[in-house]
Amino acid sequence: MRRLILFAAVLAIALPLSATEPNPSAHQRELLEKLFKATNLDQMSNSIMDSMYAQIEKQFLQEAEAKGDDPEGTAEAKEMFGLFRERCRSLNIGALLHESYLRIYAKYFTEQEIEDLVAFYASPTGKKTLEVLPQLMSEGMKAGVDTLTPKIQEIIAQVTEEQEHRRPWRRTVADMRALSTAIEAYQTDQTDETYPAASDLAGLKAQLKGITMSQKFPEKDMWGHPYEYVVSPDRHHYRIVSAGADGIFEWDSRKFENVKEGQPTRYRDRLEDDLIFEDGVPIQLPVQMKPKAKKE
Repeated sequence: MRRLILFAAVLAIALPLSATEPNPSAHQRELLEKLFKATNLDQMSNSIMDSMYAQIEKQFLQEAEAKGDDPEGTAEAKEMFGLFRERCRSLNIGALLHESYLRIYAKYFTEQEIEDLVAFYASPTGKKTLEVLPQLMSEGMKAGVDTLTPKIQEIIAQVTEEQEHRRPWRRTVADMRALSTAIEAYQTDQTDETYPAASDLAGLKAQLKGITMSQKFPEKDMWGHPYEYVVSPDRHHYRIVSAGADGIFEWDSRKFENVKEGQPTRYRDRLEDDLIFEDGVPIQLPVQMKPKAKKE
């Protein structure tokens, strides 16, 4: 979300620069120069950007703290963002955009409407509007982030879940890779280089309790069936197996094959077929996971 906000801010600056509107008339230019002087447009543009930068920085640091970043990392992020803001202050946003604003205003406002705007901003209400506009922008952005972020995250989660259910093999294979990575990490910590001694997934979960995983411990595949963990008697080989769409394990899916390095993966065209990882290597997957041949 932080990057989306920053991108939106940059985009807001960049769009006027790309304006290709025809030149306004001499009288329009005269009226618009009065309007820009009355609204102090150049300074206001810089103030609005400063307010936006401040809100982005606050959100940036809040997210860093929420993720548990160490104090040194947070301090470094703050220093980096401070340097970014300082460099941005050397840009006279208003002056850079002045000509573009002339063209854009002339496109949307008639001479009479521009005169009306000049009169409005010369009034007490107009002057107050200009004074509080940077705060309105800053607080409006904060309200948008606070209100919309949870909703957007919820929608993203819903869309992600829908996509995962449409292609259940993707998440299932990702789960099996995560389990294999954790099991391999366990093995490297053992003096005898053995894999966890467990007769089922619950036992495996207990054995891997001290191993850091990149995600929550996966217990069921995307078809809702529990994964199966089997280890050889000497604990030098293991398998992670998903029973596939039908939930029925094949008779040989939990037998060891002594997988060799570089052995090709078998790809099955039925989602009912089992998915198998042995010793961290995928030996049987759905054909949908097969890499596409590169075009010459």
